Order: sequence, then structure tokens, then C-alpha cells
Amino acid sequence: MNATTLVVGLGNPILGDDGVGWRVAELVRANLDDPDVEVLCLSLGGLSLMEYLAGYRRAIIVDAMTTGATPGNLYSMSAREMDELCAQHTASVHDLSLSSALAFGRGVGLDLPEEIWVVGVEAQPEFDFGETLSEPVSQAVSAAASAVEAWLCRVNPPPPMP
Repeated sequence: MNATTLVVGLGNPILGDDGVGWRVAELVRANLDDPDVEVLCLSLGGLSLMEYLAGYRRAIIVDAMTTGATPGNLYSMSAREMDELCAQHTASVHDLSLSSALAFGRGVGLDLPEEIWVVGVEAQPEFDFGETLSEPVSQAVSAAASAVEAWLCRVNPPPPMP
């Protein structure tokens, strides 16, 4: 692994709005030309996610969220702030929350990123089988990708022009 920064789109691409993390990650990958950044689409969370984060200095995670707000709303926060909101795969009743998984991973000696950022897209509370995002979530994909790209520019600024 040569990249020091990881972008992870979480979700299930055949479960409606739950696939928004993948859509955002795919758009970021298409716009990105930086060998220092790796982009992955994953369908997991909690402890399983720690395996993928290990070895990177920075990571940004994109996921669907259901907080009761208007579908399509965007959230951008550090992983430390994540406990206040619930992302679908970073906090699951079947696995550890992101903060708990990070604490456990560090506790057992995994080399996890010190800086982890989360971009969430408010999804419809009920996911439908299918590859189509709801209209408000679909409209938020571009803005979410821009938020990821802005974070990447902040943590991996381009070299100065000669």
C-alpha cells in the first residue's frame, strides 16, 4: 500500500438509499488523480472496517444516515463527533459503533488513522431493494463528493505551483 489516505464508501448498492456511500465514492474516484489516496466501496462496518483502515494516516468514510432529518441533508464531522448522530454502518446493533471499534482496534495495537472524517447523507428511513437512490439522496451525491474532495484537498494539499 503506497497511499496514505483512504476514502471508504459504505453501504449496499442494491438497497436503495443505502448505496449512497458507494455512489459518492465512485464519483470521487472518477474525479480523483492522486496516488496518495485510495478509494474503496465496502458493505461492512464496525470491527470489520478496522481491517481496511489499518495502515493509513487519514481516512474519510461516506455513509447513509437516518437521524429523522430531511432526506438529502449532508453531515460532515470527525469520527469523534460521530456518536451524536447515527450512520447506518458506522453504528450498528449487530456490531460496534465507529468510536467503539476504533477504541478496540487501537487497544489491540492496530495502526489506525489518527484523523478520520465522516460524510453522511440523510437517507429515507426505509430502504427498498433496488439500485436507485431516492430523488433527494440522488441530488445530494454531487455535494457529498465535493465535501469529500474538499477534505482531501485540506489533508493532501496539492504541491505549490513553480
